[in-house]
Amino acid sequence: MFRRWFFASLFGAAALAASATVWWPGAAPRRNVILLTVESTRADMVRPDTAPNLLAAADGALRFQQHRAISGWTAPNIVALLTGLDAYENGIHASGDTVPRDRDLPLQALSRQGWRVSGLQAFMRIDQFQHLGLLVEPGEALLPWLGGRVLDGKPFFLWYHYLETHLPYAPGPDFMPDWKSLLPPGDNAAIDRVEAAGRQPSVPAGSVAFKPSDRAAIVALHEATLREFDAWFGRFWQFFQASGLAENTILVLTADHGEEHLERGLVGHASTTHQAQLHEEIVRLPLFVWLPRDMQQPPQMVASPSDHRDVLPSLLAWLGQAPKTDIPLLDQAPHAWRALTSQAGFAEPDPDQVRTFVAARIEGDWKRIERRVDGKLVAAQLYHLPSDPGEHYDRSAERPDIAARLAEAMLRDFAARRIDTRVANLPAEPGAAPRWQMPAGSQALRFADIAGGIRLAWSGDATARYVLEYEAGDGGAMSLKGRLDVLGLEKDFGRIDEAYWRSYVLPYGKVRLRVGLAGRNDAWSDWIEVRALP
Repeated sequence: MFRRWFFASLFGAAALAASATVWWPGAAPRRNVILLTVESTRADMVRPDTAPNLLAAADGALRFQQHRAISGWTAPNIVALLTGLDAYENGIHASGDTVPRDRDLPLQALSRQGWRVSGLQAFMRIDQFQHLGLLVEPGEALLPWLGGRVLDGKPFFLWYHYLETHLPYAPGPDFMPDWKSLLPPGDNAAIDRVEAAGRQPSVPAGSVAFKPSDRAAIVALHEATLREFDAWFGRFWQFFQASGLAENTILVLTADHGEEHLERGLVGHASTTHQAQLHEEIVRLPLFVWLPRDMQQPPQMVASPSDHRDVLPSLLAWLGQAPKTDIPLLDQAPHAWRALTSQAGFAEPDPDQVRTFVAARIEGDWKRIERRVDGKLVAAQLYHLPSDPGEHYDRSAERPDIAARLAEAMLRDFAARRIDTRVANLPAEPGAAPRWQMPAGSQALRFADIAGGIRLAWSGDATARYVLEYEAGDGGAMSLKGRLDVLGLEKDFGRIDEAYWRSYVLPYGKVRLRVGLAGRNDAWSDWIEVRALP
């Protein structure tokens, strides 16, 4: 009863405030933006049976039919959405990478002009999302935060990421399909294989010997997580309409990247398979844009190609921060698409030295994919997408002219890619090695112990820059390691919810941590180990 009363009151107050702010005479409207990204969601997953609420709302949207990602994992794609810079330009290839600290980016300019540019989730404080102009407010729930913005009447730009469609595919009981019935009867080994995708946040190549007959069950589990998202979106859409936000807010919904469903024998994407690729199941994504009615842009299907680079420049034009004629998402002129991904994304075994890259380029009907190791080309394929949408037949030998043309452009792009903002490149800081203060030493923790949030602290100079090094897991398939750049004496990750703890912390079991002065190899704290308990 309280919950119903609270949201009814919030709807009413927000709608009243919206009517006052939208129609206040004498002021040009300053529109809001909500960028809603959905984890690991490929375009062909969005259908009437999996996303009825979304598709009903899409009757009033711009719906893009050939939208693509620019990388095979989350961070470079999100940075492209928030900056307009693709993976060649933004330099996000592994954990610890950032855009240049001294680069003036569009969201920073938007913030200076009065927009509240925010994110609400603790993971947004990792290095890849630094220096973008994003104020991260972890622990804030989405709908109350939006209600507060409606009430204060100030313009905002919010990025919100729906995470529960990521591995493990673990929909709630109301959405759990009868996936075992899709497997060969009595095949307990098949059940074990599919259950790996239902309990592990990553399934690295070679760790599970999937069979083609597993695919239907895996797809059913993943699509069930999308149905759960669609129910969430239905509640969000109700609030979006009832609060008045629809009158003055541009809403964008897309995915960070797609997902493999055994098309190439694997389940996941670069950071979870550790075997990156850029085939269409990874890069073809949904994109919907809802504009306020007074912007006079009719709902329509947009058939021309677009990608993540086009989103922010288009938003700036719609916000009046760029010429109204410069809307890349609606540009019908043909243009090339390009993408670049590291082998394992966030899970690169040596983030300081990425050895393997996969690149792709589309011009017209033709797509070329390349794999490079230590800068050398080791494999390439050419596909004719209209006749071979599943990318099964390499046409390089049949059309060497097209292969050569694309290869020349890709070589130029690859040679010019940016790789220069590693944590290891920070200038050396003077001082003694830090000592841990929070936690003071190794320990075991349950979710109840960290319900107020995760905060690390150490001794030292509050004005110095430090490097936080972590190693999660046991060194086998379920392992991650990397570094975070920190200014000052603490790293506050904010609050996480219990679902995140169960899905993305518990499976790794433990994490080792040490902190040191930037640019130094002789000023590290002791290692501490934190074990996660059920």
